[in-house]
Amino acid sequence: MDRIRLYVASALFVLLTAVKLLFPAQMDLLRQGAERLAGTDRDYSATVSAIGRGLSDRELGEKLIAVWREYTAEETGEK
Repeated sequence: MDRIRLYVASALFVLLTAVKLLFPAQMDLLRQGAERLAGTDRDYSATVSAIGRGLSDRELGEKLIAVWREYTAEETGEK
């Protein structure tokens, strides 16, 4: 089940990234519509900065590497 969630999340990320790169004006309209529905005007640059700080954390990087090694070991049948 976790593997399926990983695949779905990865596919959504790739799809949204491709749509954003191919159709930037439509993504801006979608974002504005979501802001109107939510009733807030969030500071996206602060959010992106927070995500960047989290990703640059050394412990997070080491944890991601450990998870990746475990996942690939499970895929290849290694222990």
